[in-house]
Amino acid sequence: MSILKYLHLEKLLDTAVEKIIYIIIASVLFYIFYRILRKIIKHLFDNYSRINLVDSARVLTLSRLTLSVFQYLTVFLYIYTILGVFGLPVASLLAGAGIIGVGLGFAGRDLMTDIINGFFIIVEHQVNVGDTVNFKNLDITGTVTVIGIRSLTLKTGAGALVFVPNRNITALANLSRLDHYIFLDVPVTSENVADVKERMIKVNKNYPNTEFVGVQIVDEKVYLRSQLTGPYLEISELKAQILSKYYRLDD
Repeated sequence: MSILKYLHLEKLLDTAVEKIIYIIIASVLFYIFYRILRKIIKHLFDNYSRINLVDSARVLTLSRLTLSVFQYLTVFLYIYTILGVFGLPVASLLAGAGIIGVGLGFAGRDLMTDIINGFFIIVEHQVNVGDTVNFKNLDITGTVTVIGIRSLTLKTGAGALVFVPNRNITALANLSRLDHYIFLDVPVTSENVADVKERMIKVNKNYPNTEFVGVQIVDEKVYLRSQLTGPYLEISELKAQILSKYYRLDD
Protein backbone atom coordinates (compact mmCIF):
# COMPACT_ATOMS: atom_id res chain seq x y z
CA MET A 1 0.00 0.00 0.00
CA SER A 2 2.88 2.33 0.81
CA ILE A 3 4.20 1.90 -2.72
CA LEU A 4 0.78 2.76 -4.14
CA LYS A 5 0.63 5.87 -2.00
CA TYR A 6 4.16 6.81 -2.96
CA LEU A 7 3.37 6.53 -6.64
CA HIS A 8 -0.05 8.15 -6.15
CA LEU A 9 -1.59 5.14 -7.88
CA GLU A 10 -4.49 5.00 -5.46
CA LYS A 11 -5.54 8.49 -6.39
CA LEU A 12 -5.08 7.77 -10.09
CA LEU A 13 -7.07 4.58 -9.75
CA ASP A 14 -9.89 6.34 -7.91
CA THR A 15 -9.93 9.09 -10.53
CA ALA A 16 -9.99 6.57 -13.39
CA VAL A 17 -12.85 4.62 -11.81
CA GLU A 18 -14.76 7.85 -11.18
CA LYS A 19 -14.37 8.98 -14.78
CA ILE A 20 -15.40 5.56 -16.07
CA ILE A 21 -18.54 5.74 -13.94
CA TYR A 22 -19.27 9.26 -15.26
CA ILE A 23 -18.81 8.05 -18.84
CA ILE A 24 -21.13 5.07 -18.30
CA ILE A 25 -23.77 7.30 -16.69
CA ALA A 26 -23.44 9.91 -19.48
CA SER A 27 -23.65 7.21 -22.17
CA VAL A 28 -26.78 5.68 -20.63
CA LEU A 29 -28.45 9.08 -20.20
CA PHE A 30 -27.64 10.16 -23.76
CA TYR A 31 -28.92 6.84 -25.10
CA ILE A 32 -32.18 7.18 -23.16
CA PHE A 33 -32.46 10.84 -24.22
CA TYR A 34 -31.89 9.90 -27.87
CA ARG A 35 -34.42 7.04 -27.83
CA ILE A 36 -37.13 9.10 -26.11
CA LEU A 37 -36.81 12.12 -28.40
CA ARG A 38 -36.59 9.84 -31.44
CA LYS A 39 -39.91 8.24 -30.47
CA ILE A 40 -41.45 11.67 -29.81
CA ILE A 41 -40.37 12.96 -33.24
CA LYS A 42 -41.65 9.85 -35.03
CA HIS A 43 -44.92 9.98 -33.08
CA LEU A 44 -45.51 13.64 -33.98
CA PHE A 45 -44.80 13.10 -37.68
CA ASP A 46 -46.88 9.89 -37.77
CA ASN A 47 -49.84 11.75 -36.30
CA TYR A 48 -49.48 14.58 -38.79
CA SER A 49 -49.16 12.07 -41.63
CA ARG A 50 -52.46 10.43 -40.64
CA ILE A 51 -54.17 13.82 -40.55
CA ASN A 52 -52.67 15.07 -43.82
CA LEU A 53 -52.78 12.03 -46.10
CA VAL A 54 -52.29 14.09 -49.26
CA ASP A 55 -48.79 15.20 -48.24
CA SER A 56 -47.67 11.99 -46.52
CA ALA A 57 -44.54 11.67 -48.70
CA ARG A 58 -43.37 15.14 -47.71
CA VAL A 59 -44.05 14.36 -44.04
CA LEU A 60 -41.89 11.23 -44.34
CA THR A 61 -39.13 13.30 -45.95
CA LEU A 62 -39.19 15.92 -43.19
CA SER A 63 -39.30 13.19 -40.55
CA ARG A 64 -36.15 11.52 -41.88
CA LEU A 65 -34.32 14.82 -42.24
CA THR A 66 -35.25 15.88 -38.68
CA LEU A 67 -34.05 12.55 -37.29
CA SER A 68 -30.81 12.89 -39.25
CA VAL A 69 -30.13 16.40 -37.89
CA PHE A 70 -31.07 15.27 -34.37
CA GLN A 71 -28.66 12.33 -34.62
CA TYR A 72 -25.73 14.58 -35.61
CA LEU A 73 -26.57 17.01 -32.79
CA THR A 74 -26.76 14.22 -30.20
CA VAL A 75 -23.38 12.81 -31.23
CA PHE A 76 -21.81 16.28 -31.02
CA LEU A 77 -23.20 16.91 -27.52
CA TYR A 78 -22.12 13.45 -26.37
CA ILE A 79 -18.53 14.02 -27.53
CA TYR A 80 -18.56 17.45 -25.90
CA THR A 81 -19.70 15.90 -22.60
CA ILE A 82 -17.08 13.11 -22.69
CA LEU A 83 -14.30 15.61 -23.30
CA GLY A 84 -15.56 17.57 -20.30
CA VAL A 85 -15.45 14.44 -18.13
CA PHE A 86 -11.77 14.01 -18.92
CA GLY A 87 -11.19 17.61 -17.88
CA LEU A 88 -10.17 18.77 -21.31
CA PRO A 89 -10.66 22.52 -21.93
CA VAL A 90 -13.46 22.21 -24.45
CA ALA A 91 -13.68 25.95 -25.08
CA SER A 92 -9.95 26.11 -25.83
CA LEU A 93 -10.23 23.06 -28.05
CA LEU A 94 -13.03 24.68 -30.00
CA ALA A 95 -10.96 27.85 -30.37
CA GLY A 96 -8.02 25.76 -31.55
CA ALA A 97 -10.31 23.91 -33.88
CA GLY A 98 -11.15 27.24 -35.45
CA ILE A 99 -7.49 27.67 -36.40
CA ILE A 100 -7.26 24.12 -37.67
CA GLY A 101 -10.54 24.66 -39.48
CA VAL A 102 -8.89 27.24 -41.69
CA GLY A 103 -6.62 24.52 -42.99
CA LEU A 104 -9.51 22.10 -43.34
CA GLY A 105 -11.84 24.67 -44.85
CA PHE A 106 -11.50 23.38 -48.37
CA ALA A 107 -12.20 19.82 -47.24
CA GLY A 108 -15.27 20.95 -45.28
CA ARG A 109 -16.60 23.11 -48.07
CA ASP A 110 -18.20 20.14 -49.82
CA LEU A 111 -19.89 19.07 -46.58
CA MET A 112 -21.41 22.52 -46.05
CA THR A 113 -22.55 22.64 -49.67
CA ASP A 114 -24.25 19.26 -49.22
CA ILE A 115 -26.07 20.45 -46.09
CA ILE A 116 -27.17 23.79 -47.59
CA ASN A 117 -28.41 22.19 -50.82
CA GLY A 118 -30.23 19.50 -48.83
CA PHE A 119 -31.93 22.18 -46.72
CA PHE A 120 -33.27 24.02 -49.78
CA ILE A 121 -34.37 20.77 -51.44
CA ILE A 122 -36.61 20.12 -48.43
CA VAL A 123 -37.80 23.67 -47.73
CA GLU A 124 -38.65 24.36 -51.37
CA HIS A 125 -40.50 21.03 -51.65
CA GLN A 126 -38.45 20.01 -54.68
CA VAL A 127 -38.65 16.27 -54.06
CA ASN A 128 -40.20 13.76 -51.66
CA VAL A 129 -39.49 10.15 -50.79
CA GLY A 130 -41.16 8.01 -53.46
CA ASP A 131 -40.80 10.57 -56.27
CA THR A 132 -39.21 9.56 -59.55
CA VAL A 133 -36.51 12.08 -60.49
CA ASN A 134 -33.97 12.63 -63.21
CA PHE A 135 -30.64 14.41 -62.72
CA LYS A 136 -29.94 15.91 -66.11
CA ASN A 137 -26.31 16.75 -65.34
CA LEU A 138 -25.64 13.18 -64.12
CA ASP A 139 -27.92 11.32 -66.56
CA ILE A 140 -29.47 9.31 -63.70
CA THR A 141 -33.16 8.43 -63.29
CA GLY A 142 -34.60 6.64 -60.28
CA THR A 143 -37.02 6.63 -57.36
CA VAL A 144 -36.03 8.55 -54.23
CA THR A 145 -35.77 6.20 -51.24
CA VAL A 146 -33.88 8.39 -48.73
CA ILE A 147 -33.37 12.14 -48.41
CA GLY A 148 -30.47 12.76 -46.05
CA ILE A 149 -28.75 15.87 -44.84
CA ARG A 150 -25.82 15.14 -47.16
CA SER A 151 -27.19 13.09 -50.05
CA LEU A 152 -30.14 11.59 -51.90
CA THR A 153 -30.49 7.84 -52.35
CA LEU A 154 -32.13 6.62 -55.54
CA LYS A 155 -33.26 3.20 -56.71
CA THR A 156 -32.88 2.87 -60.46
CA GLY A 157 -35.04 0.80 -62.78
CA ALA A 158 -32.36 -1.92 -62.68
CA GLY A 159 -32.68 -2.12 -58.89
CA ALA A 160 -29.33 -0.46 -58.13
CA LEU A 161 -28.98 2.03 -55.27
CA VAL A 162 -27.32 5.30 -56.27
CA PHE A 163 -26.07 7.79 -53.68
CA VAL A 164 -26.00 11.34 -55.03
CA PRO A 165 -24.27 14.04 -52.91
CA ASN A 166 -26.49 17.10 -52.65
CA ARG A 167 -23.71 19.31 -54.03
CA ASN A 168 -23.92 17.46 -57.35
CA ILE A 169 -27.62 18.23 -57.79
CA THR A 170 -27.69 21.14 -60.22
CA ALA A 171 -30.54 20.18 -62.57
CA LEU A 172 -33.30 18.06 -61.04
CA ALA A 173 -36.43 17.05 -62.95
CA ASN A 174 -39.21 15.66 -60.74
CA LEU A 175 -41.13 13.25 -62.97
CA SER A 176 -43.85 12.53 -60.39
CA ARG A 177 -45.37 16.00 -60.05
CA LEU A 178 -47.32 16.35 -63.29
CA ASP A 179 -48.60 14.07 -66.02
CA HIS A 180 -46.17 13.41 -68.83
CA TYR A 181 -46.74 12.35 -72.41
CA ILE A 182 -44.84 10.37 -74.98
CA PHE A 183 -45.50 9.74 -78.66
CA LEU A 184 -45.99 6.26 -80.01
CA ASP A 185 -44.98 6.24 -83.68
CA VAL A 186 -45.56 3.35 -86.08
CA PRO A 187 -44.00 3.49 -89.59
CA VAL A 188 -46.47 2.91 -92.42
CA THR A 189 -46.60 2.68 -96.18
CA SER A 190 -49.35 3.53 -98.64
CA GLU A 191 -50.31 -0.15 -98.73
CA ASN A 192 -50.83 -0.72 -94.99
CA VAL A 193 -51.70 2.74 -93.64
CA ALA A 194 -55.43 2.03 -93.45
CA ASP A 195 -54.99 -1.30 -91.65
CA VAL A 196 -52.45 0.10 -89.18
CA LYS A 197 -54.65 3.10 -88.41
CA GLU A 198 -57.66 0.87 -87.75
CA ARG A 199 -55.57 -1.37 -85.48
CA MET A 200 -54.13 1.57 -83.51
CA ILE A 201 -57.55 3.10 -82.92
CA LYS A 202 -58.86 -0.29 -81.79
CA VAL A 203 -55.95 -0.77 -79.36
CA ASN A 204 -56.36 2.78 -78.00
CA LYS A 205 -59.91 1.98 -76.89
CA ASN A 206 -58.44 -0.29 -74.22
CA TYR A 207 -56.20 2.52 -72.93
CA PRO A 208 -58.16 5.66 -71.94
CA ASN A 209 -55.00 7.75 -71.61
CA THR A 210 -53.97 7.03 -75.21
CA GLU A 211 -55.19 9.19 -78.12
CA PHE A 212 -54.65 8.81 -81.85
CA VAL A 213 -52.94 11.93 -83.22
CA GLY A 214 -52.60 11.31 -86.94
CA VAL A 215 -49.99 11.19 -89.67
CA GLN A 216 -46.45 12.44 -89.00
CA ILE A 217 -43.63 12.79 -91.52
CA VAL A 218 -40.10 12.60 -90.12
CA ASP A 219 -37.05 12.57 -92.42
CA GLU A 220 -39.28 11.76 -95.40
CA LYS A 221 -40.69 8.72 -93.57
CA VAL A 222 -44.41 8.43 -92.81
CA TYR A 223 -45.62 7.45 -89.32
CA LEU A 224 -48.97 7.12 -87.59
CA ARG A 225 -48.78 8.64 -84.12
CA SER A 226 -50.62 8.19 -80.84
CA GLN A 227 -50.05 10.18 -77.66
CA LEU A 228 -49.81 8.40 -74.28
CA THR A 229 -50.41 10.63 -71.22
CA GLY A 230 -50.05 9.87 -67.51
CA PRO A 231 -47.59 9.53 -64.60
CA TYR A 232 -44.02 8.89 -65.69
CA LEU A 233 -43.70 5.37 -64.28
CA GLU A 234 -47.09 4.32 -65.63
CA ILE A 235 -46.52 5.45 -69.21
CA SER A 236 -43.00 4.02 -69.21
CA GLU A 237 -44.46 0.59 -68.47
CA LEU A 238 -47.38 0.97 -70.91
CA LYS A 239 -45.27 2.15 -73.84
CA ALA A 240 -43.80 -1.26 -74.70
CA GLN A 241 -47.13 -2.98 -74.07
CA ILE A 242 -49.08 -0.72 -76.42
CA LEU A 243 -46.43 -0.74 -79.14
CA SER A 244 -46.38 -4.54 -79.09
CA LYS A 245 -50.13 -4.48 -79.78
CA TYR A 246 -49.65 -1.94 -82.56
CA TYR A 247 -47.08 -4.23 -84.19
CA ARG A 248 -49.11 -7.37 -83.32
CA LEU A 249 -46.12 -8.81 -81.44
CA ASP A 250 -48.42 -10.28 -78.78
CA ASP A 251 -50.47 -12.32 -81.24
